[in-house]
Amino acid sequence: ASETYNAIRVFITCYVWMTGFGNFSFFYMKRDFGAPRLLQMLWRLNLLVLILMLVMNNTYITYYICPLHTFYFMLTYATMSVMPALNYSNWGIRVKLMVVLGLIFLVWECFDGQLFNLFWGIFLSTDPVKGARTGTLWEWYFRTSLDKYSTIWGMLFALNFPAATHMLLKTEELAPAKQWTIKGVACVVWV
Repeated sequence: ASETYNAIRVFITCYVWMTGFGNFSFFYMKRDFGAPRLLQMLWRLNLLVLILMLVMNNTYITYYICPLHTFYFMLTYATMSVMPALNYSNWGIRVKLMVVLGLIFLVWECFDGQLFNLFWGIFLSTDPVKGARTGTLWEWYFRTSLDKYSTIWGMLFALNFPAATHMLLKTEELAPAKQWTIKGVACVVWV
């Protein structure tokens, strides 16, 4: 059972990573921060869960993957839509991503979760409910803390993807010996 759980955790964090990567790429390329795009994404992420909640008489936190992706989509949306002119400055976007990384660190890693509780305690309860025996506040903390850095990593990869692609294409134009030397060094460094 633990192997299955671990595999599922990897799949979920990969999907959260892809949430950061894909939505960052979309917002970076399309520059569409309008309400229709935001509402369309929220609708797509949550419609079936809302139907399931009603039909199965369950709580939203029971289907934690959807609130998780909704939250990390909103984090990506906020990162890209606040001061959007900085998205196209070499240092502006990097500063924005570092600020988001710092906020994630502060909320989840510092002060024994008190910042997390201060913000989310307004919306979530410590009372036991279906799908969260220790309360939705603890369940939400647990679920979000498992994948808290995945989205920011996805955004960083999306930011650097064009440069990495360009570098790889230039490497492919080199003589085979130089190609394999560069690829070998890259593999040793990254692994």
